[in-house]
Amino acid sequence: MNPRLDLLRPYPFERLRTLLAGVAPPVTMRHIPLSIGEPKHAPPPFVGAALASALDTLGSYPLALGLPQLREAIARWLERRFSLPAGAVDANSMVLPVNGTREGLFSFVQAAVDSARPAPAVLMRIRSTRSMRARPCSPGQSRSI
Repeated sequence: MNPRLDLLRPYPFERLRTLLAGVAPPVTMRHIPLSIGEPKHAPPPFVGAALASALDTLGSYPLALGLPQLREAIARWLERRFSLPAGAVDANSMVLPVNGTREGLFSFVQAAVDSARPAPAVLMRIRSTRSMRARPCSPGQSRSI
């Protein structure tokens, strides 16, 4: 693990919220939020029914690793989606559910890359960074936007 975890930066959407504080769209135009992708529509009925039937499970926090059934379902979906051989994705060592993709991508590089090693690099495409004018950089490296 990265020995410099204490250098983790604030989550990008918190920084964006600070940057946009006090900014308002022109009064003649409606604000269209393109930052976080919040759901704005009612869920399909089967989702509400599934949630209602699982209310008795809400008395405790979920495992950080996610439920084994969830990890297994994700592993099998990856195999189907990407035409991988059966068993190619090990649910116990290759799947880690997160609350959102941005949270996972934002934290992964900072936690997994040891910037003390010569020329650490991670290449990934993150669409949200372009809209926020962010630039990729290694953990511990400072770049202003």
